[in-house]
Amino acid sequence: MAKNPAPRFLSVAGTTITDMAVVEVGVSPTGAMEIPEPFNQAGWYRFGPAPGAAAGTAVLAAHVDTTSDSAPFSQLKSLPAGTLVTVQRQGAPPLTFRVTRVELMAKDAFDGDSVFRRDGPPQLKLVTCGGRWLDEQQDYGDNVIVTAVPA
Repeated sequence: MAKNPAPRFLSVAGTTITDMAVVEVGVSPTGAMEIPEPFNQAGWYRFGPAPGAAAGTAVLAAHVDTTSDSAPFSQLKSLPAGTLVTVQRQGAPPLTFRVTRVELMAKDAFDGDSVFRRDGPPQLKLVTCGGRWLDEQQDYGDNVIVTAVPA
């Protein structure tokens, strides 16, 4: 089976997310998906499908903010359905996806099986933090999950 080209850049219409660098990431020591440290990079979960795969969900994630500023992915929570998302790939034509849903998923009830799907119709999920800031955890209570399908 031919491997799909890796995603390299991400653009989201109507936002400042334009040609955002995408790097390959894996799993952190805590068992969660790694997130690139630079807030202007998105991580592609390299153990799952790539954008353009015939089946399953390609997952890209990035930080929502820094200690002093909001990051580009902070705009995901307010994307309207129908927003176009473009993924540039290494050595292959770009792909366009259309946003179908934006949801908040509580981190303590995170459904990894629904996000990191390896079968079913091809989708792209963009993931960042959201919801309320929890001082005691030094983290947000939710994940913002944008679901997009091939346009």
